[in-house]
Amino acid sequence: MDMDAIILCAGEGTRLRPLTLHKAKPVIPVVCEPILSHILGELEKYGIFRAAANIWHRQEDFLDFCEASGASPVRLSLVPEKTLLGTGGGISNVAAHLQSTGPVLVHNGDIYTDADLSSVIREHRASGAMLTLLTRDGEPEIETIGNEVIDIAGRLGKKGENAWKFTGISVWDSEALEYLPRPGVFGDAVDTMVSILKAAPGAIKAHNIGDALWTDIGTPDEYLELHRRLLGKEVYSKENIELPPGVRVDGFLCLCRNARIGAGSVLEDVIVWPDSEIPQGSVLNRAVVGPFGILRI
Repeated sequence: MDMDAIILCAGEGTRLRPLTLHKAKPVIPVVCEPILSHILGELEKYGIFRAAANIWHRQEDFLDFCEASGASPVRLSLVPEKTLLGTGGGISNVAAHLQSTGPVLVHNGDIYTDADLSSVIREHRASGAMLTLLTRDGEPEIETIGNEVIDIAGRLGKKGENAWKFTGISVWDSEALEYLPRPGVFGDAVDTMVSILKAAPGAIKAHNIGDALWTDIGTPDEYLELHRRLLGKEVYSKENIELPPGVRVDGFLCLCRNARIGAGSVLEDVIVWPDSEIPQGSVLNRAVVGPFGILRI
């Protein structure tokens, strides 16, 4: 598929602290692999092999990620921001570095989903829309009549037949990108979308992902809940780590590289980051263990 992807990765992830004080949110491990690895894997699955990400917070984490994933068939370029440019400014600044002139897939760097991206891309191209937004059930942000978007975030005061939540994934035509601020200038993507609605009614479409898995990893609770949905009650070990004597596990347990578990521990719904340790005899329920210590959720 001849198109590029933009992955928005510049945010600080303040709601996910203390995790994001030690790792930029898009490279935090989900089932022991960075969120960004999952996104690139989805792009590869749908035939998108060129991607670019804006970065600002903990830029060294992205350099390390690229070095570790050098064999990935998806070529990821990094576009640092000197100051935060917002969602609209971030898209514009990265778009200036892209090769293709066709549609661009824009994907927030903290979204984990198994939604079928190929179907929305096909629908976007067939509809002639400037911009297509992936939506889902949830807090109403996108008002539509059929699949035509008529209002976003209540900015135009219109009510439609349906009200959906925006998933943080969208497809932009080159014409839509022209509504963004100039590269290097701060801007909000919602402002751009509203400008398009005013100038070209009917130019923005919605594509609902139905019951596909989707998580915005915004808080520690959402991070833990995603693992519960992915693992159920499984004990997952990146390196087939054997549990020491007397360890009891209820719920899930996720053990990343070089994780160490103390004997006699009782664990329920616990994530252990790489090179991290649970002390002997610990009793943990709904917790993440990492360089920040033990975060009980």
